[in-house]
Amino acid sequence: MKLKYNFIVNQVADKMVAVPVGNDLETFNGFIKMNDIGAYIFNMLKNDVTEDDIVAAMVKDYPDATEAEIRETVHDFVSQLIEKGIAE
Repeated sequence: MKLKYNFIVNQVADKMVAVPVGNDLETFNGFIKMNDIGAYIFNMLKNDVTEDDIVAAMVKDYPDATEAEIRETVHDFVSQLIEKGIAE
């Protein structure tokens, strides 16, 4: 799975936001607010990856979290992006 649009992720105040760029600016009107974990997952989705790929990367980068917690977080976040037509 991967994002359907091209985004740039930046920090604005204390939130991470994804803003569409190029031609996708006209297609996707708006921006997406997320926390640091959401931005981590979102940036991984710029490439074609699976939920298992994301979980494996996060297990290495977030050793204080259990794999079950990470898997649930990834699944919930990715499911929301797919439901809203942002990822496929």
